[in-house]
Amino acid sequence: MKTKLISIFLVIAFLSITFLSSDLIAQKKSTSSKPIKGQVVSLNDLVLNGKGRITKDQAKELAEQGNPIVFLSGKTVYFVYNEDGSFAGKRLANYANNEVVGIVGKTKKVNGLNIIIASIIESM
Repeated sequence: MKTKLISIFLVIAFLSITFLSSDLIAQKKSTSSKPIKGQVVSLNDLVLNGKGRITKDQAKELAEQGNPIVFLSGKTVYFVYNEDGSFAGKRLANYANNEVVGIVGKTKKVNGLNIIIASIIESM
């Protein structure tokens, strides 16, 4: 009986360690220490006109009006959030004049949308 209990305990411990390590590996892969490079764009302009590029003043005005300011890297559009869970559109607007912007943070896909939880946003 004791050996059965010890065996069951060892199997449960082994499975727990396996699941925890695979979860940690998945978290590590989704967190990037090197920046994703791209441009700050207006989602509305990107959808309607195909360019999306706006000035810093335009971006700030659009963000104040509630229009989404997003991050375009290659052909991928990212919605950027701050680590506290708030949308980072107003923060991104400050970088709209920059040709290349880098964002360091966690990336994930939620309901088909690309998301970055940004820890650092900087000019490149």
